[in-house]
Amino acid sequence: MKINVIIIFLCTLALACGCATKQVSSKQVSGKNTAVKLNPSTQIQVIELLDFCETYSNLTSEAQKKAFATSAQALADNKNDLTHRIKQATMLALPSSHVRDTAKAQNLLQDLLQENNLNAPENALISLLYEYTLFDNKQLQKNRDDIKKLESSQQKIEALQLKFETVQQKNEALEQKLNHIKAIEKTMNERNTKPDNKP
Repeated sequence: MKINVIIIFLCTLALACGCATKQVSSKQVSGKNTAVKLNPSTQIQVIELLDFCETYSNLTSEAQKKAFATSAQALADNKNDLTHRIKQATMLALPSSHVRDTAKAQNLLQDLLQENNLNAPENALISLLYEYTLFDNKQLQKNRDDIKKLESSQQKIEALQLKFETVQQKNEALEQKLNHIKAIEKTMNERNTKPDNKP
């Protein structure tokens, strides 16, 4: 899956969440319910995060590592900085990242979701990234298991080949002995069938 497709999907999801209205049952005002719109600043935060994802994906390997180190330093200064926590998790999760570590990303994203400090669009974005890393980690584990099975099968095939070669060598040795015995038998038969030329 290309990063551009993921980013477009995330933008659409964030905008849909940001534009959604939430009906709140409150005191009757002129016999009607009031609708509360989501704060526009939350939309801006998610759009900025999506812009960060796209910009980060297009950076060189060195620039990505530098951005990751800067974010890590900001988190060291303030461990509760939600924006940098999300950026750290994103940098570890993105397929185009040169510091990619989906296992760490999954843990960071899970922590963010469990703390319930995210607004609705951020929650949607983080949930999507979390599901992606979860799926990716399952695929990686499946690939590792498949590689182990393949290596085990290759070892069994090599062992069978070795047994086959050993059996083939024994067969060749037996065939040589059999040919040697046949040659001796033929020589003995020839001696027995020769007429005596004694006077």
